[in-house]
Amino acid sequence: MSNKIFPPDPTAKKGFYDINIYLEAVKRYPNLVKLIENKSAENGEKTWLIYEDGREFTYKEVNDLSTSFFAGLKSLGINKEEKIAIFANNSPEWIISYFGILKAGAIPVTVNINFIKDPLIYNLEKSDTSHLIIDSKLLQAFIDVEDKLKNKIKNLIIIGDVEDKLKNKIKTQWMLYKDLLKSSNEKAVSNQKPYDIAAMILTSGTTGPSKVVADTHAQFIYTALDMIDAGGVTPNSNVYVYLPLYHIMALDLATISSMLANAKMVLVKTLYASRFWEDINKYNITHFHAVGPILEILFKQPKTELEINHGQLIAIAYTSKVVWLEAVKRFNIYITGGYGSTEAGIPVTSPYDEVIERKVPPGSSGKPAPPFEIDIVDEDGFSLPPNKVGEIVVRPKLPWAIFREYYNMPDKTIEAFKGLWFHTGDLGVFDENGYLYFVDRAKDAIRKKGENISSYEIEQTLLKFDKIKEAAVIPVPSEIGEDEVMAVISLKEKVNPEEIIDFCLENMPKFWVPRYIRFVDSLPRTPTGRIEKYKLRNQGITNDTVDMNLYIKQKLQSTRR
Repeated sequence: MSNKIFPPDPTAKKGFYDINIYLEAVKRYPNLVKLIENKSAENGEKTWLIYEDGREFTYKEVNDLSTSFFAGLKSLGINKEEKIAIFANNSPEWIISYFGILKAGAIPVTVNINFIKDPLIYNLEKSDTSHLIIDSKLLQAFIDVEDKLKNKIKNLIIIGDVEDKLKNKIKTQWMLYKDLLKSSNEKAVSNQKPYDIAAMILTSGTTGPSKVVADTHAQFIYTALDMIDAGGVTPNSNVYVYLPLYHIMALDLATISSMLANAKMVLVKTLYASRFWEDINKYNITHFHAVGPILEILFKQPKTELEINHGQLIAIAYTSKVVWLEAVKRFNIYITGGYGSTEAGIPVTSPYDEVIERKVPPGSSGKPAPPFEIDIVDEDGFSLPPNKVGEIVVRPKLPWAIFREYYNMPDKTIEAFKGLWFHTGDLGVFDENGYLYFVDRAKDAIRKKGENISSYEIEQTLLKFDKIKEAAVIPVPSEIGEDEVMAVISLKEKVNPEEIIDFCLENMPKFWVPRYIRFVDSLPRTPTGRIEKYKLRNQGITNDTVDMNLYIKQKLQSTRR
């Protein structure tokens, strides 16, 4: 093992790191406790974390504070591998709590701050949470479910001050986070194995009930290095973190990655679209992570010189070809591509030299990262050649590079690892040059007259129609086999189905055009904001669905004359 600064400079190489660099990372840092302790020793008084309220923390301070919090947890009698949930807004306290839990030998459970009632109960019970760290602003959500929890919470640790009107409503024993920071000579638990659990994170539940993903320490280290590998994150980098820490993107791909890279991270509570470019320039940001509609949200902001007059800026992101090209042109940024999940981390991305030289094909996810093997398979699990759409499957080349299990769901875990591959449930395709392209969720994909259709692409087109607020595209059975396309739409303002079909015919291939249109007030969503398409599929063609088949045929005939 080398004693040189680790990891090696990712901007001074061609292609990905050698796989041995990934192996060395886990040998150096077999768990995240070792990571923070070693990085504190390496970087000392260098600033690691800047928060939006102006507070700054060095590597050493974060290590010391998390040790103080660990001492406080131990004073409560926290046992090894107890589950301690964090239900809080982005803050330094969130991060310090996370590392403190690990130092106590316990297991952190992340909780979406939007959860209330049944989803909150589900998250806490499904993970066997016994202690809860909670933001004072979220106390009412806990109070509302306190009596309904089967596994009672032993201690409530509250970040911030408690309003007087809530104090008498809390039945669980509680104390303030700031009062739990204690001095102690007790040594942190740092003997966790690479296969031990670094976090338990709920899946989004877009295709059914959520599962608790048990991610390993090794997985977090590999994935963090993967982001350094692709983004070219160095000790001089400043990483902007606005995504919620309860998801793997912010927790591992940004937070852990910036620490591993000896870099600096700037943390804000949420995405402030109106001031995004001000922050980019204020903090001299070099990297940010973009998932979902982030780039599209930024497109809707008024143009400003700040969005183009900045230093080198890399978006660690995946998006469609159209959005990719528009973002590069308008924002003067570089995009890495990427494909991943809570279960697998980011097994597909692009090496830094290809990113910075703009060699990554826009719209692609990139190539398999060194710790992973990726394949595209048919329904029977057999490999498909390039340009053939099939399911994306993943397996590690290095130990514990993907999640360990779905917690307390052995049947779902076994099902996910059919044929010794992790089956993602996503459809993709490789091109002749080995670049992977995400096509769709397998259950959301549509096959019509021999053509595989991406519901995602149709939705992205529909959302360009200025009267449409949100849209979900699903398959419904066709009279002649395979599928017909159905669009479930909520509107910003009234419009008739014919106008939508006219727009579709003008903006998408004919076989994409929805035969069925259904208007709803709003689409069903998970607490994380994902559209629950399985509910729409189960509803199918309803009484309020309009069949536009005849109108489409007439329009197509008229255009041929």
